[in-house]
Amino acid sequence: MDEKLMEKVKVKAMSSLLHRNVLGGLGMLLPVISIIGGLFVKNKPESWWYSISVTYYITPALPIILGACAIFLLCYRSYEKIDTIINVLSGIFAFGVVLFPCANPYGIESVGFFQIPVGVSDVIHSICAMLLFALLAYNIGWLFTRGTNERNNKIYRICSYAMIMIMAIFFIIIIAGLFGLNYPKWLTMVVEAVLLLLFGFAWLVKGQLFNFSKSSS
Repeated sequence: MDEKLMEKVKVKAMSSLLHRNVLGGLGMLLPVISIIGGLFVKNKPESWWYSISVTYYITPALPIILGACAIFLLCYRSYEKIDTIINVLSGIFAFGVVLFPCANPYGIESVGFFQIPVGVSDVIHSICAMLLFALLAYNIGWLFTRGTNERNNKIYRICSYAMIMIMAIFFIIIIAGLFGLNYPKWLTMVVEAVLLLLFGFAWLVKGQLFNFSKSSS
């Protein structure tokens, strides 16, 4: 192979690894920064810790970090078209979560960038969040695992299947809640945080920041 071409391939590979690591780092930082940031805010509502989404109203961590994730997902390009499609869709839904905030504890009737009724915004927010996590789990469990590194593939599957299981159980709990089941208010925060940490960890493994073997991931 021509030396210049080899150099271009090497640079692209390094850029791709950096891209993955940035995404993974942002994913793992989001719950940490949102929660820590919220702790230092004065005169905050009691329900601020019920969900990472609610921290949107007291700290800029969510729109800044998730917005950055959305940009990186939209800009991520792979050799396979399906990877690009999944990442672009993930980026769009991540922006949806940012642009359409969830229900707020302040009784504000019009919210978000488009200043739409909070009830409508909350529905769009929830749909975007569910689709985002579903696509992230699919990407990790079915697209990341096409490599030959079986150790990393096992990690990807564990992260993906754990995300799917957590989402399924949480969905059942929410449905049961509609029929009178009482569950901790902070459960949503825990679920969101764990999903983001699993997503971030998988991307950091893909970016080889966490390198569990010498072979390609």
